[in-house]
Amino acid sequence: MLSRLTIAPLLAIGIATALVGCGGGGEACSTCHVEDGGLTGKGGSFSPVGTAGTLGSGARGGSSATGVAGSFAGTVGTAGTTGTGGTVGTAGTVGTAGTVGTAGTTGTGGTVGTAGTVGTAGTVGTAGTVGTAGTVGTAGTTGTAGTTGTAGTTGTAGTTGTAGTTGTAGTTGTAGTTGSAGAGGTTGSGGRGGTTGTAGMGGGGAGGTINSGMVVWYKLDESSGTTAADSSGNARNGTVTPVGGGTGTFSTTHQVGTNALSLNGTSATVGAYVNVPASLNAMGATTAVTIACWVNVTTARNWARVWDFNNSSTTGYMFLTTQEQTNMRVRFAITQTNNAGEQMITSANTLATGWHHIAVVLDVGATYTGTLYIDGASAGTNTAMTLRPSTIGNTPNNFIGKSAFTADPYLAGLVDDFRVYNRALTAAEITTLYAVR
Repeated sequence: MLSRLTIAPLLAIGIATALVGCGGGGEACSTCHVEDGGLTGKGGSFSPVGTAGTLGSGARGGSSATGVAGSFAGTVGTAGTTGTGGTVGTAGTVGTAGTVGTAGTTGTGGTVGTAGTVGTAGTVGTAGTVGTAGTVGTAGTTGTAGTTGTAGTTGTAGTTGTAGTTGTAGTTGTAGTTGSAGAGGTTGSGGRGGTTGTAGMGGGGAGGTINSGMVVWYKLDESSGTTAADSSGNARNGTVTPVGGGTGTFSTTHQVGTNALSLNGTSATVGAYVNVPASLNAMGATTAVTIACWVNVTTARNWARVWDFNNSSTTGYMFLTTQEQTNMRVRFAITQTNNAGEQMITSANTLATGWHHIAVVLDVGATYTGTLYIDGASAGTNTAMTLRPSTIGNTPNNFIGKSAFTADPYLAGLVDDFRVYNRALTAAEITTLYAVR
């Protein structure tokens, strides 16, 4: 039989192998000791992995003997604490938005979050977690579209209205970082051309250059009295003069402006006329000349005058009649002497009843073309003209509605917008003048 002294060391070794933590912490094993006098071995000191306690020294019966094995191996050292997790990475700052209209600035990317510090290992510390990356900066805002172009202004009225300026194109919106480019503004529509001015001097006349060179202008818009005011600015007012009990009055039946002059001639001795105070030469209409007016004949009579500028019936005159004796047509004539020396322009047709615009144009040149216009169109010409106002001199007798010949009747009808120019109006200007209402 084995003695306890023999078995004890063996048990100590076996138990120390089989049990964990016995004899740790420097505390004697409560079950493993010797009966006889040997001192209980001191437990191994504590360590992360307990080292087996050293065999205790002891003696039995005073003799030295190997002591009972120290307490079982110390407990396995507690694992080092888990390393503290790294701090979470700070989120990147949000990218600044691009400004509106102007290209949005690229949003500044968020800064990448700083990785968390690696946790300090305990004995075997766990690594700290990696910090979360910062968020990506927000993209810039979409650029605002360009504004629509402004429309052109309406052209200013004049002889020909100035075209309106082209509308300015809208500015193209600058793209943001991802902004769509603004659409170009539409081009402004051209302003409409202004209509031809209808104002003349004091209104009622054609606009633009049609008033250039006018030396007398009787609008005949008076409502009463005997004065035919000159609107040319030359103060050559005419005087309405009754003869033989006839009358000359202003009527609301008109073609231009507000009124017209009504002459009620009934014969060569009864009627009325306008006395013009100056000859064509005195007016400055000596070479080229244009005389124009509206006429509405109420009773047609041979040789009744629309107008007549003369010295006498035998020493020079120039006139316009709505009806000559032979073919009842419109005629202009000029002479230095009498009817035998007349140079004439005669219309191709008779004059119908109602309002008509009649103009006589004598051009420049030693031999020139004289033209008779009716209602804006040429009604007759004479290409071999040589006589003109300067040929007959400063005439003392200048009439509207009366003839130099005492046998001719006074005019029965209405006259409106009587004009004299010291130049030859062009065909286009005559058309423009005819359009004035």
